[in-house]
Amino acid sequence: MRTEAVYLFYDLHKYFDDPAILRALRDIGESFAADRRTLVLCAPTIDVPEDLKPCTARIQFELPDVEALRELTVRTLRHLGAPKRIKIDLSVPELGQLIESLRGLTLAEAQRVLTTAALDDLRLDRSDFKHVLERKKDLIANDGVLELTPQDTTLQQIGGLDNLKAWLKKRGAGFGPDAARYGLEPPRGLLILGVQGCGKSLCARAVASEWRLALLRLDASAMFDKFVGESERKLRGALRTAESMAPCVLWIDEIEKGFSARAGAEADGGLARRIFGAFLSWLQDKKRPVCVVATANDIQAMPPELLRKGRFDEIFFVDLPNDAARRSILAVHLAKRGQDPAGFDLPALAAASEGFSGAEIEAAIVAALYSAFADKTPLSTPHVLTELQRTVPLSRTCREAIDELRAWAKGRTVPAASDPARSVTSAA
Repeated sequence: MRTEAVYLFYDLHKYFDDPAILRALRDIGESFAADRRTLVLCAPTIDVPEDLKPCTARIQFELPDVEALRELTVRTLRHLGAPKRIKIDLSVPELGQLIESLRGLTLAEAQRVLTTAALDDLRLDRSDFKHVLERKKDLIANDGVLELTPQDTTLQQIGGLDNLKAWLKKRGAGFGPDAARYGLEPPRGLLILGVQGCGKSLCARAVASEWRLALLRLDASAMFDKFVGESERKLRGALRTAESMAPCVLWIDEIEKGFSARAGAEADGGLARRIFGAFLSWLQDKKRPVCVVATANDIQAMPPELLRKGRFDEIFFVDLPNDAARRSILAVHLAKRGQDPAGFDLPALAAASEGFSGAEIEAAIVAALYSAFADKTPLSTPHVLTELQRTVPLSRTCREAIDELRAWAKGRTVPAASDPARSVTSAA
């Protein structure tokens, strides 16, 4: 055809492995350059072959912003309510919350979520917010890389850690418009380092609750795919989704296992290095307010380029709980399982659990419950003491590694507690 027009092809990228088609596309590109003809290839993702890159312009549409979602929501609700069969019972503020909850979805996905929520009971009201978030969680988790995590943890559930709490309260104001007018940028992120089982992940989850932002969990190990180009596509898609939901918190648990540990491998043809490099570039150059909160156990496995200023705003160290913290942890976990903490000798239990992490104390209480249940007796202090005495904490089995971690952190990180010698960690 010689007609000057726009020629649109769907899914032609699936045939890029055919040399004849690649040759034809190169010929078409050269001939179209002489007149007003354009060939448009449309697909969710396209990896353009090297042969076609010189005559190709790549245009990528971002996920819809709040204004586009507002227009879609109003149009969809008007259509649903037109036949008078579906009742729309939302105030203006609630409508705004509904629109905010749709961020991170495509227009088609957002429309499908709204329609499904309304058709469920022929009514759309505040009770449907949970349904919208559940459907959104399923859609975001489609690739298995990102997960929308509920904000079920608060700073009130974390004992001590005064320095970390003060930092969060101060930096949380950086997301507002007043901070932007003042010349402040939103927090870029923080790295939480510490002994295993001491509540690092709980602290990361509490950040989103404190700042009232969406919490996205990135599973770095799920990005690596056996098919060529899929790993890069998954990373780009995950980061694009995070930016579309900004402001939000992106949580990466045990970051050294997902990124840095793989970064030195050569058996994968350099894939891990490319993924790690792309993530570092995004971490440095991202323009949207996505605060990255990462946790780590093995700081030695992390390369220096990940630790330098500009990647993270601060690095905090969380140590084993002190005596007061252990009492708090014991009380919380006893109450959580229907026990009255006042009926237990908490000072004795705290003394017996010296060197224990919060996770190890919880495990001892659970084991004591099983023992009491088997004996057909109520749970008592001796049950818990027995389990604590049977347990060998990580601080003893891996004493050298923990001492090395503490030595590295001293002078290089900010103690999460105001008094490093009396570090207090999570009670929940």
